Amino acid sequence: MSRAVFLQSLWTENLGPMYLSSVAKAAGHECNLIIETKAARNRDIARLAPDLIAFSVTTGMHQWALRRAAELRKILNVPIVFGGPHATYYPEIIENSQVDAICRGEGETSFVEMLNRLDTGGSWVDISNLWVKYEGIIYRNDVAVLEENLDILPRPDRDLYYRYPYIRNYENKSFISGRGCPYSCTYCSIASLREIYKNRGPFVRFHSPRRVVEEICDVKERFGLRVVIFQDDTFIIGPERLETLLKLYVAEVRLPFVCHVRADLLTYDIARMLKEAGCHSVDFGLESGDETLRREVLGKTVTNDQIRDAASILKQTGIRFRTTNMIGLPGESLEQVYRTVLLNQEIRTDYPSASIYQPYPRTVLGDRAIADGLAGQDFSVDSIGSSFFRTSLIDSDHRKQFINLQKLFWPAVRFPRLMPVIRRIVRLPPNPVFELLFLLFYGINYTLSENVSIRRLINVGRHTIISFFYRTN
Repeated sequence: MSRAVFLQSLWTENLGPMYLSSVAKAAGHECNLIIETKAARNRDIARLAPDLIAFSVTTGMHQWALRRAAELRKILNVPIVFGGPHATYYPEIIENSQVDAICRGEGETSFVEMLNRLDTGGSWVDISNLWVKYEGIIYRNDVAVLEENLDILPRPDRDLYYRYPYIRNYENKSFISGRGCPYSCTYCSIASLREIYKNRGPFVRFHSPRRVVEEICDVKERFGLRVVIFQDDTFIIGPERLETLLKLYVAEVRLPFVCHVRADLLTYDIARMLKEAGCHSVDFGLESGDETLRREVLGKTVTNDQIRDAASILKQTGIRFRTTNMIGLPGESLEQVYRTVLLNQEIRTDYPSASIYQPYPRTVLGDRAIADGLAGQDFSVDSIGSSFFRTSLIDSDHRKQFINLQKLFWPAVRFPRLMPVIRRIVRLPPNPVFELLFLLFYGINYTLSENVSIRRLINVGRHTIISFFYRTN
C-alpha cells in the first residue's frame, strides 16, 4: 500500500482529487489531503508519512505550489507530482527542479499505476499521461485513451475533504454528470485539451442518469445536502439524456439545484423541465455585449438575439440567471465594455458577474495576445496571479477603467441609473475601496445565485476575503 497526500491552499473541495483518491483507495492505497493554514504545515504532512505528494495546480497558483514543493524537499525525500490544468497545458513545469513528474489530462488510471509502482519499486517513465524526470532525462508520454464509460469510476471520495468541518458541513455540494465540452471558444482551454486527446476516444461523455442520482442521494444521506451544484460545462447537452436525468432527480432527490447552460441551446421546453425539477438558477456565458467581438475574438457563436431569447425564456419559466462576463479583452475599447453592461441591463440579469481577462498560455486568445505583445514584452506564465478579479495584464489606454468597472459591474447592471456616476468614478486609480465593494457585491451574488443560507455566508465570507487577497507572487 502506498500513501499519497494532496496539498492545497484554498478552502474549496475539488472533484479532481476526489476522483483520484477514490480510484486509489479502490486499488488498496491510502490518500489524505491537507488544506494549509498557519497551524497545519510541514509537521502535519510529515506525520502522514507520504510516499508521494500531489498538487492539483491551476495557472496562477503554480508559484505557491513550487514554493511549497521546495520547502517539502528539505524534510521529505518523496516524489512530488503536479497535476491539474497548469500541468496539462504548461507541462514544461517538469523542467523545474522541484517537480519530479506531471500528469496531463484525466489521471485516474495513471495515478493508480504510479502508486502501484511505488509499491513494487518500478519506474514511472512509461506511464501514460505522465512527463517524468529520471536520471536527468525527461520522459514525455502521450495521454491514454479516454474512458468512455464514466460509470466504471468509483464515486468521488468526499471523505478526502470532509475531515474539515467547514467543508463537510457546507450544504451546497458539487457534482458532475459528464465530462468534456463540444465547443472551442478561444479564451477557454477546452480546445487545447481536445487537441491533446485527438484520436483518443470520445471527448464528450456522460455518467448514466441513474449513477448521477445515486451519487447525489448518497451524499444527501451521509453528509446532508441543501443545494446541488452541477459543475458540467454545459449541463443541458443532450435533451433526451437530460429529460431522463431530471425525471429521476424529481422522483428521488427533490432538492434545489444550480447548473450551467448555453444561451443558444436553451429552449422553452428545456427551461420548463429544469424548473419543474427544482432548478433554482442557471448561469451562462455572455462574455461580451459586443456581438462582433464575441464572435471574431472570443470564437463564441452565440448572438445577442439568442442571449435575449434565453433570458426571456428564463424569465417566463421563473428561473433566475447569472451571466459571466469578461472585461479588458485584447483590443477591447471602453465603449465595447459598456455594451456588455448595457446588454446585461437590457436582459435584466439577476446575478451579473464579471472577471478581468487573463491571457492564459495555451489558449488560442491567450497565445495570440502574448504573440502580439499585448501582455507586455516581459510577460511570462509567472506574470499571472491567482485571481482573475484583481488586475489586468493586457496593455490598454483604459486599463484602470477596466479594473475599476469590473469591481463595480454588479451595481452598474442592477442599478442602471448609477451609470453616469460609475462612468466618472472608474477614472479614479484602482483602490482598496472598490475592492471591498466588489467583495460585498460578490457575496450578494454568491448568496442569491447559489441559494446559500445567511449563516453559511458568514462562514464563507472570511474564506472568500482570504482567497481574494491571497497572492502567489
